[in-house]
Amino acid sequence: MDESNWIEIARTGTFTDSQGRPQTFTDADLAAIASAYNPQQRDCPLVFGHPKTDAAPAFGWASGVRAEGGRLLAQFAQVPGEVKELVAKGHYRHVSMSLMPDRKTLRHVALLGAAQPAIDGLKAVELAQGADCITVDFSTSQGGSMTAEELQRQVGQLQAQVEALKTENADLKKKADAHKEGKDKAEAEKAAAQEKADKTAADFAAYKGKVEGEKREARVSALVAAGKITPAEKAGVLQFAAALAAQGGTFDFAAPDGTAETISLEEKYLREQEARPADARGDAMFSAPPAHSAEGGQNINPAELTAKL
Repeated sequence: MDESNWIEIARTGTFTDSQGRPQTFTDADLAAIASAYNPQQRDCPLVFGHPKTDAAPAFGWASGVRAEGGRLLAQFAQVPGEVKELVAKGHYRHVSMSLMPDRKTLRHVALLGAAQPAIDGLKAVELAQGADCITVDFSTSQGGSMTAEELQRQVGQLQAQVEALKTENADLKKKADAHKEGKDKAEAEKAAAQEKADKTAADFAAYKGKVEGEKREARVSALVAAGKITPAEKAGVLQFAAALAAQGGTFDFAAPDGTAETISLEEKYLREQEARPADARGDAMFSAPPAHSAEGGQNINPAELTAKL
């Protein structure tokens, strides 16, 4: 069995779930989850965040689950290259496990960005090699019907076909060269396959942007609620954070435990705002112009402002 394809998704201990309730996992509990998993009856999708509806697309499927040494491990298949690249770059460092109310049926496994998992002590996720960290989130409802799951499965399979379509394009080109009379048909099939692949990539990018936008909105709203920025500053903070995200780039620094950590410029900016004391408002946009000075975001230059971070 190839150990590099298995990742940690839970461990024994007592943790607080998403509803604020203590949840204890024993070796027997982890073994029950592993033995209950049957992808032929109900397969577990890999998603971004914790989607509010079961119509959200899947970006991989758990092909196997096992328990050993006080850890719960999962193996994933059909993960698009784009998702592996995001994880490899550190944009999604954690994974969160969601269970059905019976505490042994996996509902989904979610890739997390800045959100911290409920289960600590697990390694950071690394889909390319398999060593990764996973958290727990307990569902309070049964969640999706089989029809919704089937739709989710179809979207996930479409993502997995992107690489297959590239191979198909190459085969079609060889066929056109070898059979001149069928060249027009082969070229048409090749163009259709490429169009399908491009649409899949665009759908993925749109979904990723939506998820990250919702996360950004939630974090800035929390800053307002905590009194760290004023309601009037909220739009400007959101605009500046989004500009940093669009610009890209990373920042390296030493974490409190002595390890080196690489985060995006947007994450660095938001962490600095979250570290501000409550009610210390009035200079939250230390590196960005106030909201009222930007008309439609046209006068914000992320390249210049990033240098101040």
